[in-house]
Amino acid sequence: MSSTVMHHEFQVISTAEHVRPARHETAKVLAEWGISKRVVDTACLIISELVTNVVRHAAVLSPTATVTLAVDDAAMVLSVADAHPLKPKPLLAPHSVGGRGLFMVNALVREVHGRAEVLSDTGTGGKRIVIHLPLAPVAT
Repeated sequence: MSSTVMHHEFQVISTAEHVRPARHETAKVLAEWGISKRVVDTACLIISELVTNVVRHAAVLSPTATVTLAVDDAAMVLSVADAHPLKPKPLLAPHSVGGRGLFMVNALVREVHGRAEVLSDTGTGGKRIVIHLPLAPVAT
């Protein structure tokens, strides 16, 4: 991202009951920033899947996760960080058992010509899943 115009970070408790509030907070903040409904819907689906993955796979070592939203003139960056050291391995096929949430996230990201990365978080010993989404449509 170039110069960050807007930035918002919040904590979410790593339980199933807190996935929906994370999605709602994401929708509220992005709508306040004037992001289009289509992009907000995509971002909410991604955040929902990433927080659900924390609940299912990282909660034992990460009672909370940090959600970060950042937007500049050209792009949006979404991230979810937890304290669990194991990095997820998205499956390559939608018919595989498990891993469909990350498969779907990766498909959404590719569809809008974005990118996803998994980074080690040296501060917590955990990881941060970072999603970069362009705000302007990409010519095909």
